Amino acid sequence: MIHAVNEALSKLWNVPKIEVPNLLNIEKNLCMVDGLLKPFLEQNEESFGGTYINVKRNKIIIKIVDETKKDIILNSSDIQPHRELLIFEPALNSLSSLKNSSLEIVANSRRHRPNNVLMYIDIEENNIVIYIPCITDECNKVSIDAGNKPFLDAISQYDPEIRLIDMNMQGQPSRKRPHNSTHSKREIGRQIINGGAIYNSGSKIGCTAGFWVTDEELNNYIVTAGHCIDSNNTTPDHNTFYMMPLSSSETVRLSKKKDQIGPMVFHDLKETDFGLIRITNGAIKPTKVIRNTDSDPYSELFIRDAETISTHGAHLCKSGAITFVTCGYIKSFEGYSWRDNVVIDDFIVTNFLGAVGDSGGPVFYLRDLPHVSLHGIVIRGLSSRGWGHLTLNVKADYIISAANRTIKLGGS
Repeated sequence: MIHAVNEALSKLWNVPKIEVPNLLNIEKNLCMVDGLLKPFLEQNEESFGGTYINVKRNKIIIKIVDETKKDIILNSSDIQPHRELLIFEPALNSLSSLKNSSLEIVANSRRHRPNNVLMYIDIEENNIVIYIPCITDECNKVSIDAGNKPFLDAISQYDPEIRLIDMNMQGQPSRKRPHNSTHSKREIGRQIINGGAIYNSGSKIGCTAGFWVTDEELNNYIVTAGHCIDSNNTTPDHNTFYMMPLSSSETVRLSKKKDQIGPMVFHDLKETDFGLIRITNGAIKPTKVIRNTDSDPYSELFIRDAETISTHGAHLCKSGAITFVTCGYIKSFEGYSWRDNVVIDDFIVTNFLGAVGDSGGPVFYLRDLPHVSLHGIVIRGLSSRGWGHLTLNVKADYIISAANRTIKLGGS
């Protein structure tokens, strides 16, 4: 199993581990140049379909609808030193038309109320992609839930790419850890390692610790996914969270007093999906450490800062209690998720592997081992036959601004 960040990126890029540092430098440069391109594309959204990077090719691909606008970019004094990095690809759909179509689809959703549906703008494919669940083992368009068919019929005029979520692939893997796992020394003590397993004694739900924040009165909190709360009883006293040792199995739930973290005192499931667990156990200390299980020598990663990556095709990684550290590409910043009559529209779509129990885990961008930039937390994952995994992530800066109290990144 691949758990270390350098190994996860090696797998993502399909290169030997020794090549990862060089590709990281290439990616950072591509992201910088992509940032220079954004003002031109934002002013000409009707002529371009967006950009994404390909690290292994060392290229930025520019989707272009109107070829006559190419010189706007090529003649820029800021861009000319980087022209060799650019590739123009013909596109049918402009970014403005894709955004307008997505808004029309959202308007239709208010009338037809889809459920368990994900929509996002895919820059690479130059189209709107919609994931929708099927309800039979065959998992074909005949087996789509009848409740979602009026929605699909209404939006067919926008010609989105429809992909099917196989609900049979959403099961929870075993929580058993490999016997040869390297346990952090911090874990033996009473410190919370981000990416570690946590357990709600009220809902009987296992999730993952995300990151540490503090408020103005110096109270400490752990951020995790809001749906880790018991939806039938959301009172803090009922939703007490505990640390779970790596050796705990799926069927063993330890609620020892020494492992108690504290109650979830705030959660948001209407605008996004996150919660704040207040640390009330004075014996437990939060950290800026992310677990990187089974990595040698980097079993611990250190949060240097919180920074949002805004380039399609750049990597993001996560640390989860179930699938540990995995990495993938940023697929979209423009999406909507409909689930149980709740619409969420402020998230990032990535394609790294995740599973039930990874919810709340930290999402980060690798700067230089062992330091990372915190990006946010995992809130949902799904699988689709033929299309692999997708994971939705909420940005850390959004969480900090949306909480019902003034908070900041812990240790900052």
